[in-house]
Amino acid sequence: MLNERDALMTPSPAESAKDSRSNLISWMLRLGTLLGLAIVVGRVVQLQVAPSDQLEGFIAARQTSQTLKSVRGDLLDRRGRVLATTRIGYRVIIDPVALHETMKRDPAAIDRVIVGLGAVIDLPIDQIAARLITKMVRNEEIRVAGVSGSTGESSKSATMGVASLAMGDGSAERKPLRLSRYLPMGSVIDQDQTQQIRDLIEAGNLPSVTLEHTPMRVQTGEALVGSMVGKFGFTPEGTERTGVLGAEKLYNDRLIGEDGSKTYIRDAKGRPLWVQRGAWIESNKGQDVRLSIDLEIQRMVYEQLQWGVEQADAAGGRAIVLDPHTGEILAMCDILREIPNLETVQWWDPESDQPHPTMPDLRDQPRYKVLRDDPNRAIEPALAYNRCLQDVYEPGSTFKPFAWTLAKTMGLLPDDEVLDIKQISTRTDYGRLITDVYTYPDLDNWDAVIRYSSNIGMYMATSRLEYTELRSMVKSLGFGEQTGIGLGGESRGIVTAEKNWTKYTQTSVGMGYEVAVTPIQMVRAFSVFARKGELAGTLPEVRLTAAGDRTKPGMTGDEIIVERVFSAQAAMRTKGPMHEVAKRMDKNAARQYPDAPEPRYSMFGKSGTSQIAMVPPKGMMRPRGTKGYYEKQHYSSFIVAAPVDEPEIVVLVVIDDIGPERVSKRHHYGSWVAGPVVRRIVENALPYLGVQGDLGVDEDSQVD
Repeated sequence: MLNERDALMTPSPAESAKDSRSNLISWMLRLGTLLGLAIVVGRVVQLQVAPSDQLEGFIAARQTSQTLKSVRGDLLDRRGRVLATTRIGYRVIIDPVALHETMKRDPAAIDRVIVGLGAVIDLPIDQIAARLITKMVRNEEIRVAGVSGSTGESSKSATMGVASLAMGDGSAERKPLRLSRYLPMGSVIDQDQTQQIRDLIEAGNLPSVTLEHTPMRVQTGEALVGSMVGKFGFTPEGTERTGVLGAEKLYNDRLIGEDGSKTYIRDAKGRPLWVQRGAWIESNKGQDVRLSIDLEIQRMVYEQLQWGVEQADAAGGRAIVLDPHTGEILAMCDILREIPNLETVQWWDPESDQPHPTMPDLRDQPRYKVLRDDPNRAIEPALAYNRCLQDVYEPGSTFKPFAWTLAKTMGLLPDDEVLDIKQISTRTDYGRLITDVYTYPDLDNWDAVIRYSSNIGMYMATSRLEYTELRSMVKSLGFGEQTGIGLGGESRGIVTAEKNWTKYTQTSVGMGYEVAVTPIQMVRAFSVFARKGELAGTLPEVRLTAAGDRTKPGMTGDEIIVERVFSAQAAMRTKGPMHEVAKRMDKNAARQYPDAPEPRYSMFGKSGTSQIAMVPPKGMMRPRGTKGYYEKQHYSSFIVAAPVDEPEIVVLVVIDDIGPERVSKRHHYGSWVAGPVVRRIVENALPYLGVQGDLGVDEDSQVD
């Protein structure tokens, strides 16, 4: 029997039934809610995965796809310093349609835009006005044509900026044209210009003008390496940007990267709503490319070459530093110097009625313009000719070691042979006069022929060679062919065809004449003397990328294509007399520049001097009585490898068109002009590369 307390705690049958119904309803509501959510989620999934045709068309109309542009890879020097990179800048954009509407209220708006932009961006006011007015006139033509040729719905389209114009070929096909609302003005602007444009826009002085983010390619050492780095610009069609010159073009496929994309749905006002799964694909940055150029060595070479050109009162100069073991170009410089009051040769035009001109007497000849114009160089360094690749010259005596080594390799120049070269000139067996600058008492052996650069001795050496042997050697050294460095415009040089090879050619080539070379061909060929061990006598592949492990960013493998030209023993044998050449040059340089520090590094090499060839413009001919050369104007060059026992670099300097005062004093030869420049480059570059001096001089000394 229940007591009073238990009775109060026990629910009545009616209350129990009521609680059961409440729980049931609660669970049913929960299940219903979950079921409804599942239906909604399922419907959303179904709409996304397999929408109906009607909905799919609606979504497609609201769907926008955009390209996510990749960032171009950087060009680096061999130590990872940036030579060219991509930064985000701003470009001025004008909306001609918006400006047209503004001019309805304010006719002077176009004047404010033209004058305002002309005061800020690097574009003349007349060009800004011409481009803008031309675009606005074209828009007006589209409006007029759209209105006059439209009715009904088409009339509405015309007011929206769409017109239907007949095709130019007169066919019935109609081509829709839209009003232009996008007019880029000028190139990318800098930060100061950007702020000035923003201030003018905020002040209301540039109606319809906006600033657009745009990638810009920036070079960090343009004055030093611009012609090698090249240029990044638009394709000929103007549809996209790409590398168009230099390394930017050569390695474009590695630099461009891979574009991404995004696809999103818009609302009725064009605002983004959502991005579907998988509709966002990230872009991938292009690879960085590490060039073989060392920016610091490039700076050293540029400064020393500039000094040498000034010292010689020359019209220009070229210099290359090469690693002979890897074939890497460490530096390549090219300088032009303005010379006032140069005369132009009076070329003969065979088609004219003018008499065939005659050159003035040699004593009265002025200094002629002998180097070609390069107007784009002043506009932008990247547009300059690279004269180390493109402009040929006759190497003169720097070519003698090649022919000498060939004859030595073939056993035609015995070490114990005693020569009789006491005279200053001689006649060849075919009547040609061969002359030396000086004669020496000890010019009586084959080493002395190289040491004293004897033309007579080289005539004697090459006369013992067959024509085919000498010409084959010249070709094997890479002359007459591009080096394969890959930069545009490289010259092949000139080697006389086999059918035209004569006794005269045989003698001339041995002395460095009747063969035209580029500086890059010469440093590559001279590497046969600078390579070590069994690689001595072989030719390296010239490269513009840094050698190294493929796993490192921007670097390529160490594969080196070689071709044997001389035996290793013969190539090393030639270093001895060339070492004497370099020592004689240093003694001469010490007399010229007594304050210069003592050399720290040994080197071997050869000087060369040649007259500049007189090449008439196309369709013209030389004046009467000329010998094919500017007889008072010269190239002077010096090429070395250093140090002697363990060469690390090959250096070539060519000084173009030595000043007349130097020529009159007979101080225009390679050992006088180019030799001191080479020495200064060696003395700066080798310490930087960590090479120990081998001449026992204080290592703290350095050429300024």
